[in-house]
Order: sequence, then structure tokens, then C-alpha cells
Amino acid sequence: MRRVSSVALPIRPLRLSMTTKSLPPPAILENDSASCFTACTCPEVIGIFAAAGGLNRRCRIVARKLCARNGNGPTAVIITEETRLKRIVRSVAVVFLAAAPLLAQQPPQPTELPKLVENIDVRVINVDVVVTDKKGKPVTGLTKEDFELYENRVPKTISNFYEVEGSKTLNAVVTTEPGKPLPTPVAQQAKEEIPDTLRRRIIFFIDNLSLMPFNRNRVFKEMKEFAKNVMRPGDEAMVATYNRSMKVRVSFTRDPILIAQTLDIIAGESALGVSNKSESRDVQKRIEDAQTYDEALATARSYSQSVEHDLRQTVSSLDGLMSTLAGVEGKKVLVLTTEGFQMQPGREMFFMIDDVARQKGWAAGSSMLEGMSFDASSLIQDIAKTANANGITLYAIQAAGLTAVNEGMSAENARPTPYAVTAAAMSNSTESLQLMSDMTGGLASTNTNNFAAAFKNIQRDLDSYYSLGYRAGTERVDRQRSLEVRVKNRSYIVRSRQTFVEKSTFAEMNDRVIANLLYKTKANDLKILVKLDRPIAQEDLFRVPVEIQIPMESLTLLPQGERYMGGFSVYVAVANKDGDMSDVARKSHQISVPNSDYPKIKGKYYTYSVELLMEPGPNRVSVGVVDDVSNVTGFDRQQVIAQDLR
Repeated sequence: MRRVSSVALPIRPLRLSMTTKSLPPPAILENDSASCFTACTCPEVIGIFAAAGGLNRRCRIVARKLCARNGNGPTAVIITEETRLKRIVRSVAVVFLAAAPLLAQQPPQPTELPKLVENIDVRVINVDVVVTDKKGKPVTGLTKEDFELYENRVPKTISNFYEVEGSKTLNAVVTTEPGKPLPTPVAQQAKEEIPDTLRRRIIFFIDNLSLMPFNRNRVFKEMKEFAKNVMRPGDEAMVATYNRSMKVRVSFTRDPILIAQTLDIIAGESALGVSNKSESRDVQKRIEDAQTYDEALATARSYSQSVEHDLRQTVSSLDGLMSTLAGVEGKKVLVLTTEGFQMQPGREMFFMIDDVARQKGWAAGSSMLEGMSFDASSLIQDIAKTANANGITLYAIQAAGLTAVNEGMSAENARPTPYAVTAAAMSNSTESLQLMSDMTGGLASTNTNNFAAAFKNIQRDLDSYYSLGYRAGTERVDRQRSLEVRVKNRSYIVRSRQTFVEKSTFAEMNDRVIANLLYKTKANDLKILVKLDRPIAQEDLFRVPVEIQIPMESLTLLPQGERYMGGFSVYVAVANKDGDMSDVARKSHQISVPNSDYPKIKGKYYTYSVELLMEPGPNRVSVGVVDDVSNVTGFDRQQVIAQDLR
């Protein structure tokens, strides 16, 4: 499953993939020495890496033998072949084909170890729910019996429940299967440690492509106040701008002052909303001056196509940003500040044609039907679905506010724009914001200049909500499902996400490795440790040896006859100094330990080694490991400066 990519986000031209042979019993390294469980049975790992920096960079295949050496000399490194890649999409096939001759030269290996265990992964799907009365006041004190939850219209039993009030959880209920112990309630955890589920991650997305500077900057005034008031210990916020390209202005930080300073810097910058408004007025004038109906229609079509193109770029960029946040823990909200996304690109221009046609006596045409052919509703829904799939609630702020209503009366217009045209433009931009917010359980602030109230509502939602959980089926196939939450008291208003994707382990690990690359995680239950050796110059690239150390005690090994067996999967991604990222490479690996050696694993590590080819300069390496038996995970990230230190 490929991650959502965007031409506006940092593109990931780096490609990284790995392959291994069927391995005999592993060597366990301790204190920089190796000892095999069985004599002279040494694993061999083959790492295959395509270099960064474009479509025609060299691809090298590196085979590394991890024989027990006990001080008898260095590990052998074999460079086998070099080839030029014509297309990125062919690189994986190229490197695997190139590896085949090397594999054929090796002595026969034991057949692949049998599948250890059939994992039945019963997961709890969590849904955050905001409940208010008709005046918008939070409704507190409800219990799980007050709620009904449906997946694909099928009722589900609520197994987990708690209410959040500020930083506290109330009325917690966790239903376990017979014979299983209750987990530690959130309220009983150390007071100084805020659970990851209660940490808030706030993403401020500034759509400079659409924004008028004046409108944007008056929103910033309240946004800075919101950041100062809402961020509590453990919370983080980030700021990203879009102006035909995505730029993260400040990554996740716990410092609201830094957020305010960043917004002040952005407030002094230009925004393309001015040129967009100028273009819109120019198109309206050309429609007014058109000599024929067909000429006016062609002008409207061209404008609509341009608007639709810009919208696709913005949506792609926004989806890409949200996808990188999939693996970030905590309650995530995205505050979208924009003039609006057009649900029907160019709708107002087709209204304009109707008005001009009446004045000039043109034969009635089908301009409104033409306008309906430009439909971006699926794009708008995709934003909400991407947000839901990645656990993000959207709050939209329409920066134009009430000024949008009066734009048609602007002195800059040769004559007042017909009200029908102005109303069409306004509704066209606000309907999308309402749709996205509704689908994700958030709110949209439209047609108002009271931005302080908008941010107050967001803070209220963050401080008062319910968390409902239910057990999903054992099948995790990355398929979208619908969700609906109801309260038995029909006078209450309920807001929650309307869709979700129960991601496979593969997709989830991909997300978390990418997230760790951008926003370092502390999650490391396996206690893995990644060590990078000194980079070795190799023409215009650098070869970096990487060792992934996993405590043997962290891995689950099951008795299988005369051996204990287990396995793990390794996920690796790399980013260079420009923010370009590789795809996530994955490789599974099995472990077999004789019964007689099993007591000796305490305090020892299993070391999995690969080598990466990198461009010169700073690079980041993100590694994730998942135990294939227990599904316990570990993550680490290291920085390396690829340069010749000789």
C-alpha cells in the first residue's frame, strides 16, 4: 500500500528496499563479539538500495555476511553490480534481478521456517465524540449506556468508554474478555505523566493560495491567543503554509511563543488571495464584455479549469501532510484557515453568464448545466476521509467572514456584481468547509467575523468529549468503513468522525516509520537501538552501515519441538537534507534458538545489519521493528552526516 503522495509536499524520490535469504539460526552479538548457537551457521543479509536524487542515480547491491568472527577479522562487504535506472518504478525489479546471480552462488540453505502462529489481532477502534445541547453547551456526565454506535449500519457493543474533562478522565469503563485482567485505568497513571491518548497535537494549516492578507492576519490575532490558552504540558502544535507548495514553518513544538512568532513572520508575507480576486474580477469583466454566449461560456470554462487545478494541488498537499501524521500519537486536530475551497469550481461565473445573457438578449443556453460539470465534491470528501483515516479532526476558519458578502459592492468593480453571483461564490466556498468539518466531527466558522468564538469552540471541544471504543473484527484490510454515533436523548447534538480505515499492520507500521522520520516518537516497547557506523565515501555517494539491535528478551519466542522460534519485521525509511523521503522498505526475519541455548539469551541482543547509500550531507534514518508473534513494536531514529572524514 503506497502512501498518499503530493507534488506540493516534499517529494520522496529516494527509494529503499531490502531482501534477505532464508536464514539459519541467528548470531547473537554481545559486547561487540558474535557467538552462533550452532557452529559455523552464519546468517547473510543482502541489502538493496537505490540512491536518492532523481531518476538516473546509480543503484548498488550490497551483500554483507554476518559470520561469527570472534575477533578473526572484519565482516566481508561485497559490492556486486551497478546499473542505471531509467524509471523509479522499475528500480525494485532491477535490484531483485541483479541479486539473483549472487544468491545462486551461495550454498544451499535450509527451507524457510514454518509459520509460527496465526495472529488473531483483536483491536479496539476508538471514536472521540462531542455532545452538546442545542445552544452549543457541552453535555457532561453521560455513560456508555447513553450511546449507540454503528459500523456500516451494524450496531456495535461499546467495550471501552471514558469522558474527558480538561486533563482528567471520568467514568472509565473497560470491558475485557473472560479471564483477561483489566488494564490500568488512565486516572491511576502517574500524575506527572500525561497518557499519549490525551496529548493534543494541533496543526495550523494556512492556505496562503486563497487568503487575502488582511483577512488572514485578523485571524492570526485570535489564533495566537488560542495557542497560548489551549496548550498545556505535553501538548504540541505545528504551523504549515501552502502557497502552491507546502512548507512546514515550525514542526511540532510545545512552545506557544514560538507558534506566535511564526505567525507574526507569516503575517508579514504576501499571499496569493489578492491575485486570485483580481483574476476573478477580470474574468467577470470579460464575460460582461463578451460578444456572444459561446465566448462567455469559453471564458467561464477556462477559469473553472484553472480553479479546479489549483484545488487539486491544494487537496493533494493537505492530504499528504495529514498522511505523514498518521503515526503520530494523541488527539489530533487540524485548524484550516482559508477563504474556502470551491465545491463547484467557477460556479459564480456561470451565474454571471445567465445575468449577462438576460441583459444582452442572448438565446437561453445551458450555462448552469455546464457549471455542474465542474464538481469537486469528491475531492472535498477525500480530504475528510484522509483526515478520518489518520485520526484527525478538521476545524475550518473562513477568513473572509462577513466581508465576502459585501465583495460584490466593492468600489473596485465597474458596476455592482449581481447578488446571485456573489451569493453563489460565497456558498460555493463555505459548503466545502462545512462538509469537511461535519465528516470529521469538527466545526466550521463561516460568514462571521467572530474568530474569537470560533477558537473558543475548538478549545471547548478539546476540553470536553467522550471516547468510545469497540472491538473490530480480526480482518485488517485497509478498507474504509462508515461510523455513526447516536445518543438516546435525541435533543442532544452529536459530532464524531463518519468514516475510518482499520489499517493493516503493514500500513500502520509504514505510517509510524514515516511519522518517526518527521516527528520523533518515544514509542519503543521493544527497546530497539539503531547504531550508524562511519559513512564510507563511494564516488558521489556514501555507504552507511546500520545496525539494529533488539534485546532477545523483548522478542516472543515459542517452543517448537527442539527449538524456540520467533520472528520480526524491520521497516526502514530515510530522509535527506531537503526533506525528500524514501518509500518505506520492509523485510521479515525469523529466529530459531535451540532449547539448550534458550536460557542463555538473557542480556543478549540480536543485531540486524543493513547498509544504506546516501547523498552527501545530513540524513535521517527511521527504523521500526514489529514482533511478528506479539505485535509489540519499537522505533528509533538517528541522524547521520554523510561526509568524508578522512
